[in-house]
Amino acid sequence: EATVKRLAAEAEMQQKMWDLFVPEGGIRFGDRRFWVLLSIVLGLHAANMYKDSRKPRDLGLPEGAVRRLPDGGLLLADGSIAKNAEAAPAAQHTLHRVREAGEDDTALGSALRKMKD
Repeated sequence: EATVKRLAAEAEMQQKMWDLFVPEGGIRFGDRRFWVLLSIVLGLHAANMYKDSRKPRDLGLPEGAVRRLPDGGLLLADGSIAKNAEAAPAAQHTLHRVREAGEDDTALGSALRKMKD
């Protein structure tokens, strides 16, 4: 009888864990899991936006340019691409650049690195 009660308690705990981590019915708007997921997403978004706002801009870019592309062109703030032939050899592009540890790191990446260290 004690074994049956123990197995029933374990099965109940497993069912609770399954219901928590595998929402078969989906996550509804008023559900607690929805608000937890939303707060995590918004928190990570806010942390990344704050980090991006404190990042220094590339020096030597003309007005309205966001970054230098690998082919030497410039990505402008309105989303268009402008060719800038005279500036292409003088400056290196900023995409696909190997980052050092801790440089331009996202909030999640730095949290994982701190947990590993």
